[in-house]
Amino acid sequence: MVPDLTAFGSGLQREPWLLGEACVEFQADLIGTATLNDRGEFIIALLDLDPALLRRQPPPRSQAVEFAFTYANTQLIPLLTRIWPLPDDLPHAAGMGDLSRVKSWFAESGAPALGDLDTHYPWNDPRARGHLQWNPPSAQQVLDTALAYSVINRHFDVADFLLDHGADINTTWNSHEPASILHHLVFLQRNYESMQFLIDRRIDMTIKDYRWNSTAKGWALFAMNDQKMAQWLEEAERQRDLKR
Repeated sequence: MVPDLTAFGSGLQREPWLLGEACVEFQADLIGTATLNDRGEFIIALLDLDPALLRRQPPPRSQAVEFAFTYANTQLIPLLTRIWPLPDDLPHAAGMGDLSRVKSWFAESGAPALGDLDTHYPWNDPRARGHLQWNPPSAQQVLDTALAYSVINRHFDVADFLLDHGADINTTWNSHEPASILHHLVFLQRNYESMQFLIDRRIDMTIKDYRWNSTAKGWALFAMNDQKMAQWLEEAERQRDLKR
C-alpha cells in the first residue's frame, strides 16, 4: 500500500507530541525509511512541521545518509544534510560524483593517500564492516566502497578512476552481507546502465552471495522473479565474451 502524504502530515499535526524532543529517534526513523524508499516528499512534510530533530545536537545516529548512497537516492542529500552532515571522505565524494575531491585522496604516483583512515567509511563504522565480514578494517575496503557508491549512483568517470587506482571490481561489497556490486544492482531492479558498466569492465559474474550461494543472475531469477533481467544479464555476458 502506498502511504498517503496528506494523512501522514495531518496525523503528525493531530499528535504534536510526535514532533517533540522525546520522539527525535522516531523522527529520524521516519526519515530513514523515507530515504530508503525514495519518498522525499515525506521528508519535506516532516521537516516543514519543524520537528525537534532539526535542533538536536548532536543528531541521533541514523542510516539515512547511508541509505541515500546505497539505494541511489542521493538527490535526497540536501534534505538529509539539514540534520546530518555529509561525511568528508572518499566513499561519499565518489557517491556524489565529485571527481576532484576523489582525486585529492591519491598521491601523484597514483597510490591512495587517505590520511587518517578513521575519517573514512566504512573503516570508521564497525556495524557496516561487520555485516560484510570486513574485519579487520583496511584501506582496500574504503576504495571498494567508494567504487560501489560511484557505480550505484552512475558516476562512471569516478568509478573508472577508482578502478585505475586500486579499487577491486570483484569486491564482496553489497548492501548488507557479502555478495557483489552486481548482486546489489539486481536487487535495485532499475539500474541497467550501472550493471552494463560492471559487465563491460569484466566483473566476475560467477561470484556467489554469502547466504544463498547464488550468482547475480540467480538473484534475478529466484529472488526478484525477473526473467527479463536474468536473460539480459546472460546476453550482456555473452556479448562481452565475444569481444575477447
